[in-house]
Amino acid sequence: MPRIAFFFGISIYMYLDDHGIPHCHGIFGDYAASFAIEQGNILAGQMPPKQEKKIREWILLNQEELMDKWNELTT
Repeated sequence: MPRIAFFFGISIYMYLDDHGIPHCHGIFGDYAASFAIEQGNILAGQMPPKQEKKIREWILLNQEELMDKWNELTT
């Protein structure tokens, strides 16, 4: 599971054998959630509101690169 980003204590991962809609996983302390790349919304899990907002903003700013990485890892 390659870590693709780290900011403000938040780690962002994409798993090599993941499936479903394009998404990434955010981990902050004891919190973990998966986020849709298309809209940045939480698909599953929990994240404090402040970190959720930072992750969503980061996803939307890096959407094209995230889709490229998703396609690279899942094909």
